[in-house]
Amino acid sequence: MEFVNNTKFHTLIHRASLNDDVIAMAVMCRVTYDILEDGTTKISNEQDWELHKTHWTSEYGPMDTDDVYSKGGVDIMIFGTAKAPHGKALKESNVIISLNKKEIYKLKVFGNRKWKSFLGILSISTPEPFTEIPLTLYNAFGGTAKWDGLEVPYPSNPHGKGYYYTKEEAIGKPLPNIEHADSLIDKWNSWQEPAGVCSFPIMPLKAKYHLVLNEEKTKIEKLDNKFFNSAFPNLIIDELKTGDCISIKGVTGGKDFNLIVPNTELEINVNLGDKVNNRKMTIDQVGILPNENKGFISYRFPFRYVVKPMEKRQTTLNHKI
Repeated sequence: MEFVNNTKFHTLIHRASLNDDVIAMAVMCRVTYDILEDGTTKISNEQDWELHKTHWTSEYGPMDTDDVYSKGGVDIMIFGTAKAPHGKALKESNVIISLNKKEIYKLKVFGNRKWKSFLGILSISTPEPFTEIPLTLYNAFGGTAKWDGLEVPYPSNPHGKGYYYTKEEAIGKPLPNIEHADSLIDKWNSWQEPAGVCSFPIMPLKAKYHLVLNEEKTKIEKLDNKFFNSAFPNLIIDELKTGDCISIKGVTGGKDFNLIVPNTELEINVNLGDKVNNRKMTIDQVGILPNENKGFISYRFPFRYVVKPMEKRQTTLNHKI
């Protein structure tokens, strides 16, 4: 299948053979936008958010691959920092994400803390004041713990902090800065899943939420397509439409940061011999960068086709302005 990109946007093609003559193919396109003060957008001159075939690392931390056939919903991801209002340092704050004024996810953000010991009892130190804390996996629960002289990573987030195998190891060591607002850490061994709003490229936790194995743990009985999503589970939504408003509280140091989903019409033309099918690409991912007043939206169109000898096969992507 020949692919023709008639746009200025980044694209990626996923192909997989289902049997000898049936191919599963997905066309992906990512558009970078400038986000204006009122939440509306315009297409950026610099299309600097590419699509990636493998896991990779950005300045915002580990990133998931884009090379999948389809997803089980729309990812919402935030790449930025929690900021104190008007630059005045504070010890804790909230980051709240809402869709069309309905809250869908809430984080608690703390200044640096550590476990302190008194008469063998551990408690959490008072958070240090902060003005800005990156919302990355490095500041979420996780990290590595010492066991039998080895550094053992926390399966759900080897990049984070706060994971200790013994009480003695925890003394004087840091807690995570980012926690689930409704499930705060209160013990040194309150091991929990990481909280966050960024990319979530952690296979063991994806499997926990979206795979069902048989009793012997040798065979997959059920696979939810959300396994292929890239956002934290709470930030995978069913659908996102033109005009929907994503609002983020606690990331600007002032008023809420808004993104109103634009109407960017990307059309796919699939030519198979004499047959032509025209389809509109749909949104499956949104990334928002409040510190840069930018965002990106990823669009996808998955389909299957039968390979017939000597038949012309071409897929064309057009931007209807």
